[in-house]
Amino acid sequence: MNEQGVVTPELFARQVALRGADEAVVAEAESLSYAELEARSNRLARYLVSLGVGPERLVGVMLPRSAELVVTLLAVHKAGGAYVPLDPAYPADRLEFMVADSAPVCVVTTRELADRLPEGSPPVVVDDPAVSGAVAGLSDAPVPDGERWAPLGADSPAWVIYTSGSTGRPKGVVVTHRGIGNLVAGQSERFAIDHRSRLLQFTSLSFDVAAAEIYGTLLCGGCLVLSEAGLAGLAEVVAARGVTHVMMPPVALGTVPEDALPPGMTLVVGGDACPPELVARWAPGRRMVNAYGPTEATVVVTLSEPLSPGDAVVPIGRPIVGARVFVLDKWLRPVPPGVVGELYVAGPGLARGYLGRAALTAERFVACPFGPPGTRLYRTGDLARWNQQGELVFAGRADAQVKVRGFRIELGEIEAVLLRHPAVGQVAVIVREDRPGDRRLVAYVVPSGEPAPVDELRRHVAGRLPEYMVPSAFVTLDALPVTPNGKLDRAGLPAPVNEVELDVADGPRDAREELLCGLFAEVLNLSHVNADQDFFTLGGDSIISIELVGAARRAGLALTVREVVELRTPAALAAVATWDEPPAAGPDDDADGEFGPMPIMGWLRELTDHYDGFNQSAAVRLPRGIRSEDLETALRAVVDHHESLRQRLTVAPDGQWSFTVRPVGEPAVADLLTRVDLAGATDEEIATRTAAEAEAARDRLAPRDGLPLQAVWFDLGPARPGRLLLVVHHLSVDVVSWRILLPDLALAWRHAAAGSTPLLAPVPTSARRWARGLAEASHRPDRVVELGTWQRLLAGAEAPLGTRALDPAVDVAGTLRHLSTTLPAEHTAPLLTTAPAAFDAGVNDVLLTGLALAVNKWRDRTGGTVLLDLEGHGRQDVVPGADLSRTVGWFTSLYPVRLDPGPADWREISAGGPAIGRALKAVKEQLRALPGHGIGFGLLRYLNPETASALAGLPSPQLGFNYTGRFGVSSGDSAGEDWGQVDDIGKPPVLDPAQAVPHVLEINAAAVDGPDGPSLSVTWAWPGTLLAEPDVAGLAEAWFDALRALARHAADPSAGGLTPPELSIALAQAEIDELEAELEAEQGALE
Repeated sequence: MNEQGVVTPELFARQVALRGADEAVVAEAESLSYAELEARSNRLARYLVSLGVGPERLVGVMLPRSAELVVTLLAVHKAGGAYVPLDPAYPADRLEFMVADSAPVCVVTTRELADRLPEGSPPVVVDDPAVSGAVAGLSDAPVPDGERWAPLGADSPAWVIYTSGSTGRPKGVVVTHRGIGNLVAGQSERFAIDHRSRLLQFTSLSFDVAAAEIYGTLLCGGCLVLSEAGLAGLAEVVAARGVTHVMMPPVALGTVPEDALPPGMTLVVGGDACPPELVARWAPGRRMVNAYGPTEATVVVTLSEPLSPGDAVVPIGRPIVGARVFVLDKWLRPVPPGVVGELYVAGPGLARGYLGRAALTAERFVACPFGPPGTRLYRTGDLARWNQQGELVFAGRADAQVKVRGFRIELGEIEAVLLRHPAVGQVAVIVREDRPGDRRLVAYVVPSGEPAPVDELRRHVAGRLPEYMVPSAFVTLDALPVTPNGKLDRAGLPAPVNEVELDVADGPRDAREELLCGLFAEVLNLSHVNADQDFFTLGGDSIISIELVGAARRAGLALTVREVVELRTPAALAAVATWDEPPAAGPDDDADGEFGPMPIMGWLRELTDHYDGFNQSAAVRLPRGIRSEDLETALRAVVDHHESLRQRLTVAPDGQWSFTVRPVGEPAVADLLTRVDLAGATDEEIATRTAAEAEAARDRLAPRDGLPLQAVWFDLGPARPGRLLLVVHHLSVDVVSWRILLPDLALAWRHAAAGSTPLLAPVPTSARRWARGLAEASHRPDRVVELGTWQRLLAGAEAPLGTRALDPAVDVAGTLRHLSTTLPAEHTAPLLTTAPAAFDAGVNDVLLTGLALAVNKWRDRTGGTVLLDLEGHGRQDVVPGADLSRTVGWFTSLYPVRLDPGPADWREISAGGPAIGRALKAVKEQLRALPGHGIGFGLLRYLNPETASALAGLPSPQLGFNYTGRFGVSSGDSAGEDWGQVDDIGKPPVLDPAQAVPHVLEINAAAVDGPDGPSLSVTWAWPGTLLAEPDVAGLAEAWFDALRALARHAADPSAGGLTPPELSIALAQAEIDELEAELEAEQGALE
């Protein structure tokens, strides 16, 4: 069910067609079949449409857990709208804010709850006879797009969930339909949900897990069981309704009696860290799965395999279908396995952003450096690491957001509320875990004058925030402790004490009071409790109250949770508690034969006959004292695992190329690895020797002999970490491949050093299968039809950039001149994050906009088109079923683009004015207009003989541009980690000296991480007789001027705006700009 483009109503309709008579929903008052649920939701959907509900419009939902709730959620989606949960238990202030912020068309509720709605909320009271009668008279047929206000698409909002906000106001997360199919597919696979399953809907609708419960059941054909019984009645509901699946936070599961969930069930925990003790208790005899996912990523991102007792740490698993996760350092570099980094998420499940909060959206949803232009990363704020099994392990929070009892909480929001109390001068709120597994909120208050009573502060917070955000304890301090540098010293905040316990008080009056006082102290982690002390004032909450009831029952005293909530003190509870008997203790299908070249290899074949030395290289730092046998074992494992490192080129008499792969075990490690002894060498000697050995390694490359790899081990002695230089022929590697190759080599060495056989993750799709798939794709009609696009793009000769036209016989690599330029981190960082986010663009879009503007200035033009060759990673979804995420090889795509940034005054451009924003929008749309991210050009130009002849005679671009992404390197022993890249030794030139140069000017850029963040490192290369260095330097400076201006412009809150593909109606960019300008004039900048 991995169907990203299918909306929820269509997914549900498929289940209706399959299982119309099957039970879909079982509630306390009624049950509905799939057909009945379909009919009722269709009728209500039409009623909502008549009120103005449709795509991009919101509907508040304030309903009890009932069949009507499920009917309403489906009806909102069928009408095209998105639902906003409104919990009637929330304080009035919070509900007022949520309604005002989301501006729903209406709020669906009942007569009993209608009085909880804020004033001005347009209610739809579903049990009002007038409403129910009007709904009953409507058609129960499916609602087509023609009846909606606009078509419903995968990118239309599905729900808006409000989460805690650090500024003191919650933020609404806008989740679209696009990720729901993947969510359901992931749950179906890992939870084994099918038409026989009965899942308990346990979670509040305000918590996004409720969506996983509801849609994960109904879109898989199962039965959704709804009950208001809560934890206290869980066992009875599970037994009576035949529940097979339950989802709940670990802290809630910890309070459930052991006999409440029978063997054979599926138990899903999530929302907070799961302790191993819980797994040991519940996993035996059951399928137990740990789930992880932020609200901003359609509920679930990773799922563990079924858990087993014995693990010291419970993993959060691997990504579900469609999701991608990255563990990165502060410069967005992937960290090695075992190292803690911040967790980032990408994929179709990412939310659109925060409702009406464009700046916050741009801050948290950043451009993804690991995907095609326009893709985004969500910064979760969670810390994680990869374990040896390739699963993620949660490692805490990177910011002030925490999880308590499964709820995400911004501590700053609680602090902001407390600071609005007139008696509070300073405040700090933290989560304490003074007893293992018992996480609670504690507020530390410095009074502004006379201290306010604790009960008053508690009421102040409870009147403005949900119950789960009310601190369990309030501690009054004279001053907040600080560290020497003036920051809050969280470790210096004292544990809460039971101040009343120091008072003289009467002892318990009977055995029941005595037992309850002891149990209060036990569950609240206090030394003792008096009979008249309030459970909640002492730090109790609804979850701990369940623990108290369980402890009392084990001791033979019968209580209910409701009694604890209402009576609160040991004395009052003792009056109603009764003695009771305590419970008893209990293959690759194309693995042989030749395969043809990739398109980029066809480009190289036509360009030059001198390619033996054409290479890419990387140097890494080795562990001190590394053993030669371990390094050899690791290298052998990696070469055997990745076919491209055993690839052999065959050149036919007519000049055509084909490839084969040498058997596993070839070539011998001795032919691959050279050790160079540099123990005791000076820095100058190291530099000289490594440069010479690097060139020698390049000269040993022999692609026609099946020897595309050379490794050089520079052994600096036992006291210093050595260096390993890897030189790989470009036919076998590209930039993306290094992100696979280097981690695999490090992992293989770790296995070898530990005495085990290296075990590397599988390669789903081989390079040979991809090459064959591309050859087939080049002849498909939908690809051949692109021919006219590329012919029109290349039509018309350009004036020479240099002193003459490029001559491949003269302009070879040996004649190249080079210039290196660097844009500092302060200007680079916005180009990678803020600017792409503001314009929903990719980093390439930003860089190319600046370059097109700079070229026009360089050529003394106020406008005009710029033709250049653009490199891409070439790993697009072209071959059905292929997955190149683990494949090493040369997959680069090279295609022409013609960019027109529009007429612009350079003074306005360099000032960062609106003109540069218009230019970025124009360039972005021109790049988006190219079919398939340009991959089709190479297919038609080099793999399809019929179309190749039509393209071969057209002019070639004189400029070449390649942005290789973001990398981290270390410059020496004092920085970096073992197996991290370094740049302190010599590397060979990339090109064979006699290799023809493809462009008058080549521009290669990369974002290189340093101590201050990423800087843009650019290498400019050109034949020395064609251009003068001052001319190239002038273009480089103009480009950096334009990029600085783009960074400044992106910081303006008014920057950004919509582009044509983002709208459901056909408007030109100029029309969109005009509309936005009118809106700005009327109501401020459009967010």
